Parts: sequence; structure tokens; C-alpha cells
Amino acid sequence: MWRLPFEDSALTGHFGKIRVINGKKTQPHRGTDWGVKLGTPIPAVSKGTVMLVQFSKVLGWVLVRSVKGRDGKVMYVGYCHMDVEPQLKVGDKLKVGQVIGKVGNTGMSSGPHLHATLSDTVRGVFSGNVYDLYKYLVEQIKEVKNAKGKAVQNRKAPAKINVCTECGKELK
Repeated sequence: MWRLPFEDSALTGHFGKIRVINGKKTQPHRGTDWGVKLGTPIPAVSKGTVMLVQFSKVLGWVLVRSVKGRDGKVMYVGYCHMDVEPQLKVGDKLKVGQVIGKVGNTGMSSGPHLHATLSDTVRGVFSGNVYDLYKYLVEQIKEVKNAKGKAVQNRKAPAKINVCTECGKELK
């Protein structure tokens, strides 16, 4: 089972978007941001295992955990800017929806939000390959199988899968 960490309406930063800060263009955004109230509990997007807990000057408190997609491939989700050091430790097993920490404003953050990344390596949150977490989650929750193995629509799937909630443009 899969879920988005927060509702679509909380999306404030989109993967790959070029931003302008102090008049200068930035590198493409390496994650997806959900702007929610400071201290809001962050739910795990699926079951998995905690792989890394670390503080970064840029990303603040970071927790990285493994996820296994419907295709069987293991990926890693990094939850960043958490309010304090997560209480979970490397090796802890997580269930979907389990609280992993709280939304914070640590590191070089522009305000309280969850910055989340998807990578093919544990340390990909810091450098390396990253992918569109929002699009990945939507694909994972779009269709689930019932007890008899028949595909059924997951009622938690967003209505518009490939449309940016901020600007209305099609996402790739």
C-alpha cells in the first residue's frame, strides 16, 4: 500500500523546477516540497526500512528509507528539513502511514515544509540520481490489486496525475 505524505493542495515545490533566488537561476529542484504547518507529523509513504539519519547544513535533519516499488525495484525516499533529529534509527522497519518525524525548518530552508526526494542510492538525497517522487508515488498508488489479484482503482489516487497543481502545466 502507498500514500502521498500530504494532500496535493500542500504541494509548494515541484521536481525539476528552475527557481530564481536573489536574481539568479538555481539548479533544477531535486525533490518535491509540501508546505505544511511546523510540527505536522510526517507519515511514511509505504513500508520500508530506515537506512540513514543525518544532519546536513543544507537539508537539515534527514531520514532516508528504502521503498520497494510494484516492479520490485528498491528505491530510497529522503525526508528533509525535519524539526529535530528523528527518533527512528537505522534498521527500524516502517509501516505505511507510520509517523517518521515532524515537519521542520532545519538547514537552508525557506520556511516549514517537507522536502522529499527519490533516488536509486541511499545517499542520493545529497548527490547523484534523483527522480520525481510525486510522479512515482502517484504511479504506485494509482492501481492496487484486491485479494483475488484483480486490479482495482485506489481511492487515494489524485485525480490529475500529470498536471502541476501550482501552474496547471503537464508534468513529464
